[in-house]
Amino acid sequence: MYQTLYRKYRPRSFSEIVGQDIIVRTLKNSILNCKVAHAYLFIGPRGTGKTSTAKIFARAVNCLDNHEGDICANCIACDFSMHKDCLDIIEIDAASNNGVDEIRNLREKVALVPSELKYKVYIIDEVHMLTISAFNALLKTLEEPPEHVIFILATTDPQKVPETIISRCQCFNFSRIADLNIVNYLSMVCQKEKIDCEADVLEHIAVMSDGGMRDSISMLDKLSSYKNGKIVLEDFLTLNGLVTTKDLDNFLNLILESKVSLIIEMLENWNSKGKNIVQIMIQFLDFLKSELIEGYINNTVTNLSLLQELANLLNEKMFDIKKSSNPKIYIEIMLLNFVNQCKIISREIISSKTSKIDELNCDIIQNKHDSQEKSESFKNADHVSCDENSISEVKEKKSVIMENCSSKFSHSNINDIMEIRMNNAFISAKKEFLKEDKLKFNQLNDYTFDQNIGYLVCALLDGKIRLSSENYLVVSYEYDSVVLENLVNFQNMEKVLFDKLGMTKKLIIISDDKWSVYAKQYVDHLKNNEQYEYRKEPELMFDYGVSQGEENLNNENNDSVSSIFGDIVEMC
Repeated sequence: MYQTLYRKYRPRSFSEIVGQDIIVRTLKNSILNCKVAHAYLFIGPRGTGKTSTAKIFARAVNCLDNHEGDICANCIACDFSMHKDCLDIIEIDAASNNGVDEIRNLREKVALVPSELKYKVYIIDEVHMLTISAFNALLKTLEEPPEHVIFILATTDPQKVPETIISRCQCFNFSRIADLNIVNYLSMVCQKEKIDCEADVLEHIAVMSDGGMRDSISMLDKLSSYKNGKIVLEDFLTLNGLVTTKDLDNFLNLILESKVSLIIEMLENWNSKGKNIVQIMIQFLDFLKSELIEGYINNTVTNLSLLQELANLLNEKMFDIKKSSNPKIYIEIMLLNFVNQCKIISREIISSKTSKIDELNCDIIQNKHDSQEKSESFKNADHVSCDENSISEVKEKKSVIMENCSSKFSHSNINDIMEIRMNNAFISAKKEFLKEDKLKFNQLNDYTFDQNIGYLVCALLDGKIRLSSENYLVVSYEYDSVVLENLVNFQNMEKVLFDKLGMTKKLIIISDDKWSVYAKQYVDHLKNNEQYEYRKEPELMFDYGVSQGEENLNNENNDSVSSIFGDIVEMC
């Protein structure tokens, strides 16, 4: 009989547990130092390794020859504990054995000494499902169990566990497994099972599993059954009822253009094809987040306020969408209401702008009349007295503008540095480095809304990783203006990579057009058997000149003086 992948690749030792290094280290040290507690509580989302860790820990505490706290898998105790009929490691499903009678029966058996092992270990899974009476029956036994008994409780919902139970246990919080760790583990499974799968598919599986290893392996298992050949991204989207990024972009445009009939038609089309409407809305929310980030950084997206409102609406209503008896109808009504509100707001804005234009025209006419009167009074005056307060105000304004302008310096030799770095990057560039760095970049998504570094993280994520070597990383952007903006901050971007990803590589920031040129040169070098020679990178030089800023300053300064003295003062 076929064994599912998540059962086949279930961890059997501490070394095989993924993404819970702190917990594993603590449990191993407690065994090594003979500080094993009588009760543990494992808390965390589904599929993060709670039950697997409990089983491994139950075997490790009974191992006769453990290696640094891990099981040896060779001694008599390890052989005995591996069997399902082991009487000293008892696993109880609290969801089906949640009554007070079952707990009383357990309490009577606790007094019996182990039959083969050193400790008798009770693993109670989904412990939050126990009734209040059952918890009360367990309480005294949990507080003062016999020396030969260890309790391990596991739950996904700790809020339902009484505080009196929690206070008597050592609590361990299992975190969601990082996408990079899931992708690496899935790659190992694909290699062993000879499953041909694209890297993009594994990354999408990791994102959709939401940090659960069991869900991700089950999804890979389902994909391998669906497709006999190479698994591509289209297979993943089809099997999970999702849509492409292009479809999401079209859907967004229909909403922004208030094309109600086409919005309904598109939702109906997805529903008729068996697509998962709820998952599409989750996918659409993530798409809106990406569009907002790109819009705020590069100013390439219009209607940012509408996108923000739509994203907030989806985020607020997501729980109701999931719990709705008919999600499709709920989504249709929600979007129709949003489109209608947008139309009302647009009409109000147009009306407001029209009234403001009328007011502005009246002000212009009045100001023109007042300026003519001032000019006549100045011409008829024999002596002009200057207001010292006005002059000092202009000077103060000039000093502030100069200070702001001087702070915006540029790197005078940045282009030379990027060219030399590009040359050196080709020397030790490898596909392995490129694949590893692309996976690492996914971890930056956790910091996109950080108040201090969010803009730098978004700038990094917005680029395309083109090449990676031992000491260099090439990131390209479509527009030259974006390249210039990021070159000013490239040292801060390198610091973010070091602080958050542990990368010590130097950044090379170029445009997509320049990358095409460099790539062609690299191919020519390979054809001609030419080798790149290492070039020493010069020190960064700074240029504090602000020619354009000074011109704007002079123009603004002249306007300020003219507004005070009229046309009777000649500007030098």
